[in-house]
Amino acid sequence: MKEAIARRHAADRRKRIDKIQRTARKMFLKNGYENTTIRDICAQARLSNGAVYFYFSSKSEIYARIYEESFHLLIDCLNRTTTKKNTPWNRIEAILKSYLSFYIEYNDHWNILDISFKRLKLPQHLVDRFDSCMEQAFVPLYQAVKDYLVEKNGTCRFDSLEISILLVTSIDGIFYNHRQGFFKKILENTDLELNRLVETQITIFKQLLQ
Repeated sequence: MKEAIARRHAADRRKRIDKIQRTARKMFLKNGYENTTIRDICAQARLSNGAVYFYFSSKSEIYARIYEESFHLLIDCLNRTTTKKNTPWNRIEAILKSYLSFYIEYNDHWNILDISFKRLKLPQHLVDRFDSCMEQAFVPLYQAVKDYLVEKNGTCRFDSLEISILLVTSIDGIFYNHRQGFFKKILENTDLELNRLVETQITIFKQLLQ
């Protein structure tokens, strides 16, 4: 009997936490982090202030939980593409395409990651946690690029870190421009889509590294 009650309480707790996070995510994306208050989240979730503060000590803690959840989703997507049986270049290509899949399939999560935590007045321990998440997301691509350059026996004139950063920022730039609606009018009468733009970017980098 006690176990059944404990399971029910645990399930109720998970539902409430999930509801708070889903509500806060929508409000952060719609109004921005700084323009969203705990009171707003409570009202939208139809929960009392006490109920929210029972699970989260502050707005920044809610944001941290949402931000890290989004990062872990991305990291899982990237890690699934980096199997040892793939060649280094196949891993690079798969990782970049995983960014595209994540952007399309988990767009709200991508948009949460697009909120620059560096510009927010967050506690330093949260900034450090987010920096750690960014490093984890970067490692699979960086390792694949290093392996690729080793495979080429040092014939490439570029640095692996330099190439890795350029790859990430170039792909991220495509998604940023797409989200902002840049080039929408220019592209509306063409067959250029996100997947083709990413494929072209990958091809350009491959030729550059030959």
